[in-house]
Amino acid sequence: MSEEINEEKKTEETSSSKKLFAKTLKQYLDKSVEVSKKGLKSAGSAISEFGDKSVNKIDIVQLKNRLVKKYQELGQAVAEQLAEDGISISKDSIVVSEKLSSIKELKEKIHEKEEALKKYEK
Repeated sequence: MSEEINEEKKTEETSSSKKLFAKTLKQYLDKSVEVSKKGLKSAGSAISEFGDKSVNKIDIVQLKNRLVKKYQELGQAVAEQLAEDGISISKDSIVVSEKLSSIKELKEKIHEKEEALKKYEK
């Protein structure tokens, strides 16, 4: 009989230790999942921020290239008008005022994009 009692105690101890092990393992896995979720969330946020910064930088470069082209167009328009005899040129002339207006708009857009980019650098 004592052997049976000892055997039952061993079985209970084994069962109890298995339950304890399973509980500990479950807690460990739950904690791992929680940490992984936090890591993925912060990585996703960093990737999103990097993407936004990259898009802004690309936009700025494209806008600056368009600005250079507008300056070239302005220079060409002024040169053509000056080449014609008897024509004076001013910023109020239609061609010049249109080019200057486009240049002003592009400068404002570039400024907005640069300000948006500064927000990410803080």
